[in-house]
Amino acid sequence: IQQGAPIDVFASAAPRWLDAVEKDPGVLARADFARNRLIVIVPRDNAAHIARFGDLARTGVRLVLAAPGVPAGDYARQALSNAGLRGALRNVASNEQDVEGVVGKVSSGDADAGIVYATDVTPSVARSVDAVPIPEEDNVVAVYDIGVVRGTKAAALARAFVAYVTGAGEAILHRAGFEASA
Repeated sequence: IQQGAPIDVFASAAPRWLDAVEKDPGVLARADFARNRLIVIVPRDNAAHIARFGDLARTGVRLVLAAPGVPAGDYARQALSNAGLRGALRNVASNEQDVEGVVGKVSSGDADAGIVYATDVTPSVARSVDAVPIPEEDNVVAVYDIGVVRGTKAAALARAFVAYVTGAGEAILHRAGFEASA
């Protein structure tokens, strides 16, 4: 985007990414449109016997996270830090490019656990993984922002799309497991 790619609307799970776009090339209109929380996933057989968030720090647990710099990876590391579980980072067997990579490693049994967004545990994913909650006081709320990018050639349409996402579209997002924006 900052190198001139044609774009009308930008949405992100990390406000800092929209902050960067807001600086260059600029954002004409911006809004929060959804929120999400993290959850631990484990393979159905749960060979590592992970029953609570703190179990991720046990020696020998193969943990998979999204890579640093990827919003889900940054949020996962923050949740581990919030819980005083920085030692769990020694158990990171793989840093994936995205949450789909985390889900794939866990569902295939290549990892004992992963941390993903709650919305990533779709019905099809739930057939191969179980979810372990992260305590509310340790969890991180991912705030999803959306904005109309300066230089759009379709400003009216872009604004209409943002209005839809932040209005009637919230019901669709809610059905997909997202929380309402503040």
